[in-house]
Amino acid sequence: MKRKWIVPLMITLILLMLGIVLCGNRIIFNQMIFLPFNVVENGKVYHPGLFNDPVITDVRSIQSVGSVPNDESNYPEDMRTGITSLPATWDPPVVTRNLSVSCNLNEEDFDEAEDLKLYLFKNEIINLLNIKDAILEIKAEVHPEYDFVEFYSLFPEDMEAGSYIFVITDGVKIDSVFEYEIVGSDEKSHLDQMYVAKPVIYLYPEETTDCYVSLDFEGTITCTYPYYDEEYGWHITAAPDGTLTDTVTGRQYDYLFWEGESVELNGFDNAICVRGCDTARFLEGYLEACGLTYSEIDDFISYWLPQMESNEYNLISFPAREYEEMASLNVSPEPDTVIRVYMVFTPLDEEVEIPEEQQLEWPVRTDRIGFTVVEWGGSMI
Repeated sequence: MKRKWIVPLMITLILLMLGIVLCGNRIIFNQMIFLPFNVVENGKVYHPGLFNDPVITDVRSIQSVGSVPNDESNYPEDMRTGITSLPATWDPPVVTRNLSVSCNLNEEDFDEAEDLKLYLFKNEIINLLNIKDAILEIKAEVHPEYDFVEFYSLFPEDMEAGSYIFVITDGVKIDSVFEYEIVGSDEKSHLDQMYVAKPVIYLYPEETTDCYVSLDFEGTITCTYPYYDEEYGWHITAAPDGTLTDTVTGRQYDYLFWEGESVELNGFDNAICVRGCDTARFLEGYLEACGLTYSEIDDFISYWLPQMESNEYNLISFPAREYEEMASLNVSPEPDTVIRVYMVFTPLDEEVEIPEEQQLEWPVRTDRIGFTVVEWGGSMI
């Protein structure tokens, strides 16, 4: 008698499987998320594309996963303004902070992305998940003008460290699935670092002057030339024509050079998008308006242009206040005029439209009066 049920049962199973194929994009049903087998492996991002159904993003979409500062007095109102969202600072994320997942999007995906949500599950059962068991459910914040979508949320107070499953879905089909570690303290994570490249310092006193120059730098100074003493910095004799003489070795220099690593600046609150081939002309005009001489402008452009002119576009900003807070410059005797120019830029494949209130303002030229100190540097982020 039992054999009579075998054929109908097999037919039913076949019809059920056919129904699933015909409705292939129905991956979420009755609050259950059905994941294909072995979709999470070695932390890789999996994009199902089930039965040739297009996914909402692609394998390059996950831009960053980590924690950002969670001081509610500054975040999100103050710290997430700008051309891009604040990048993940602690990677991997830390349970005592919060979660930020940032993804790139193509223009044609913006409308679909409005429905995206990220669900966070403890990494225990990876093939059948109940939405009700999600530790977090985060709705996407879509920024089509800047080609990215972000998921941001504070962690629960009882959040535990461990391995977690991240599922990004629009409620009908799965877009991305990946596994990521969440750690218990800052000491088990690491800070994203920004490379502060080739700041150089020029000194132009009205008469030959014995000078001390030092930095209060929120980071690690990785290279200097000439030698930088940790106690007092540089001790040099500066001539009116800018020639600097090391008081110990007697060697002469055109400028003081240093590089370092620090926490990445959120430096695109005011920016401009410049075509790569137009970068040199833009920098010539902007730096001259800042008060740099032709010689200083030549030094700046000859260093940065090889990294910028071959890009389709460059998003460029000059975050003076943020840079001053990160790297204070101390000069004794105190100069009459200080000009500090610090550029941050990021290469872009396409032009972005910048809101009027966030467009880069042209600088008001600083007149060189008396003892003048000039510094320029930059970072690619």
